[in-house]
Amino acid sequence: MKKIIYLLAFLIISSTYVFADPVVDPASIKNQDKYYRDNAECKALAKDNKGGAGNVAKNTAIGAGVGAGTGALLGVIGGSVGKGLGIGAVVGGVAGGGTSIYKNHKNYDEIYKNCMRGRGYRVLN
Repeated sequence: MKKIIYLLAFLIISSTYVFADPVVDPASIKNQDKYYRDNAECKALAKDNKGGAGNVAKNTAIGAGVGAGTGALLGVIGGSVGKGLGIGAVVGGVAGGGTSIYKNHKNYDEIYKNCMRGRGYRVLN
C-alpha cells in the first residue's frame, strides 16, 4: 500500500514538469530585445491567470472523497473496507489533482499563445 501511495505521489509531482512552453516561430521575431520582453510579460500574465494551487487542492480533495467512497463500497464487496477506502482515496486524489494540473497548464498555454499572437508572433503549437 505504501509503495502505491509513493508511486502515485511521485507521478503527480513529476507531471508538473512534463509540459513544455509553446514554440514561437523564430522567423516572426523581428527584434530580439522586444521578443524577450514580450515573452517574459506573456509568461507572467499566463502564470498569474491560469488557475492555481487552490484548484488543484480542491479537486484532489474531491477526488479523494469520491475515491474513498467508491473504494469503501468495493471493499465491502471484496471483504476489506479499510484497504478499499485507502486505495480509493489515493487513486481518486491522484485523478482529481492530475486533472487540475493538466487543466491549469492548458489554460497557461492558451493565455500565453493568445498574448504572443496579439503581439505579432507566430506560435507553432
